[in-house]
Amino acid sequence: MLFMKQTRGRPKAFDEDEALALAMNYFWEHGYDNTSLDNLLPVMGIKKSSFYHTFKSKEELFSRALNLYRKTILEQLEGLKSQVGAKNALIMLSTFTIDELKNTGKVKGCLMVNSGQECYNKYPELSRQVAQEFLYFLGVFTSFVQEAQELGDIKKDIDAKILAGRYLNALNGLLVTIQAGAPPELIDDVAENMKEILA
Repeated sequence: MLFMKQTRGRPKAFDEDEALALAMNYFWEHGYDNTSLDNLLPVMGIKKSSFYHTFKSKEELFSRALNLYRKTILEQLEGLKSQVGAKNALIMLSTFTIDELKNTGKVKGCLMVNSGQECYNKYPELSRQVAQEFLYFLGVFTSFVQEAQELGDIKKDIDAKILAGRYLNALNGLLVTIQAGAPPELIDDVAENMKEILA
């Protein structure tokens, strides 16, 4: 009696996590619509057959890139919080953004914010995912504000979720203000407003 030899299929010739990270950064830099499969394949270092076998489609890849972005930003935020505290971690997000502008002359912004503008009413599934990610970050920022309030670093006279919402809107406003080419004094004023929100 003959038995078929069990195989595990052809081994992957690329690091899936690394390829996903490279794709995430490309999407972040160029946007969803301005990114084609022809752009992605050389950046990710894979062939078309491997792409479709692993990531299925450009939309599925982008969805996974959004997940990776959330995880990456959360790790960075938690690391920053452990170093400087919850309130200072939030304030430093605006500082990092302005420093990026000064050092490079441009700001990539937030992949979630960029994607929200691009996908709204155009790519329903991606638009829903972006909305869910926004709520997730609102929850994260709310927990940061609550922690800072418990430590006495932020006043308790306003609900943490309300403050977190104001902060998140101000942060998004800062990114849009910079990307619109606003003068430095206006950019600094928006950043100062974020500090006032977290007073």
